[in-house]
Amino acid sequence: MAGKPLSQSDSNPSSSSTPSQVQPSRVVSRLGESAKVTAILAIMVFAFWMVKKKLATGGVTYEKVIESIGSLPWYHFAIALALTVLNYVVLTGYDWIAVRHLRKKLAITKIMAGAVVGYACGNVLGWLLGGNAVRYRLYSTWGFSLLEIIAFVSILSITFWLGLFLLAGIAFVALPIHLPEDIMEMLVLNPKAWGYIFLSCVTGYLLSCILIRKPIRFRDFEVALPPLKLSVMQLVVSAGDFLLATTVLYSLMPPDVIGPDKINFSTVLIAYLSAQIAAVVSHVPGGFGILESILLSFLPSEANTEVFTAVILFRAIYYFLPFLVAGLIFLYNEFRVSKRPAEMLHGK
Repeated sequence: MAGKPLSQSDSNPSSSSTPSQVQPSRVVSRLGESAKVTAILAIMVFAFWMVKKKLATGGVTYEKVIESIGSLPWYHFAIALALTVLNYVVLTGYDWIAVRHLRKKLAITKIMAGAVVGYACGNVLGWLLGGNAVRYRLYSTWGFSLLEIIAFVSILSITFWLGLFLLAGIAFVALPIHLPEDIMEMLVLNPKAWGYIFLSCVTGYLLSCILIRKPIRFRDFEVALPPLKLSVMQLVVSAGDFLLATTVLYSLMPPDVIGPDKINFSTVLIAYLSAQIAAVVSHVPGGFGILESILLSFLPSEANTEVFTAVILFRAIYYFLPFLVAGLIFLYNEFRVSKRPAEMLHGK
């Protein structure tokens, strides 16, 4: 991806906007940002209100949640921790694909660090507040230009949606999904119809990667689609990511509520994917309230205590533990960056 160079009028101070012209645009921009933040906060408040309502309706109490945590076998925690570590290794694939497609050279240790920090911060703080901000800081210190970072994040986003659409398509078309009637009505279309739509999007992308080999121009930018081999890797990495994350969540549910005739894996997968879509679209940091509300809505109400307990443990193991590790990695990188001038002065 390459940016269009500034024209002569762009670089000429005499052609720049006067203060009287700039001031209204700044006011409009600030109003727009304020409206966006207000909307996000409103969504969060509504989501938490929905969670509180569902917990009250389902008779979920603090004592029941503590009891549910205590009754969960220890090996469920061990499985969740092991799968979380494996999942963050798989997440490295997102960044590796982006680096490979941009034809940049970067050590695998830095790619892993960028993936862990970017996704751990994005999971807790949201992509706008956390994931993209720390990625910009890290990759700019590693020699990436602003346009390359924009292209980098765009590739990550495409990879994210590819895996989500692939799994949602397969689940709706071929797997048993047990959703409440009110949720089924909200789908409007038949679940299989949604599945075929999702799979058609994935197929269309793969065909585009095969047939369109020239860069596509969008105003000031050029975008080149990845070759088929790399696009298939996008599907594998993203699908593996969502499957592992869902398995972490599923492993934190007690054995007596999971199974083919109870809460099955494919239904939890659809619920988790739906929560991811809602969190990304709404820009709610960490999807707080969103994930809880959707899982409680999609899964049987008689298991509300176990489901809510699983979400709490999932946030602790899958979100907050990696976030602490990411914070240490980020601080270490900042320390190394601060030492660079001194090292250069000593000829190191």
